[in-house]
Amino acid sequence: MTGNTPDLQTKRLVLRRFTREDIPAVFKIFSDPEVNTFLPLFPLKDMGEAEAFYQEKYARLYSQPAGCAYGVCRKEDGRVIGYVHGDMAAPYDFGYGFLREYWGRGYASEAAR
Repeated sequence: MTGNTPDLQTKRLVLRRFTREDIPAVFKIFSDPEVNTFLPLFPLKDMGEAEAFYQEKYARLYSQPAGCAYGVCRKEDGRVIGYVHGDMAAPYDFGYGFLREYWGRGYASEAAR
């Protein structure tokens, strides 16, 4: 992959960089203990933690020459419903998380493809 998190589209989704305006959505996704059951971090507790998480995890990554960290949005309304990311270095981890109300609809598979 060249570049850093270029916009992508699928039939139902837009995959794009998270922005500062998405921090409330980042909080909603990363504060849900059930969504984050298998993540190696604790659920976010407040918007201050969400801001810091955005800066550390996303803004910093987007300043690098290469990266793969997407906010997943529904095409129909632009709502951020989850994320997918792939590490650019070993062990090349792939991760995802979606708001619970969007589970079971094939969004994770569609975004991962």
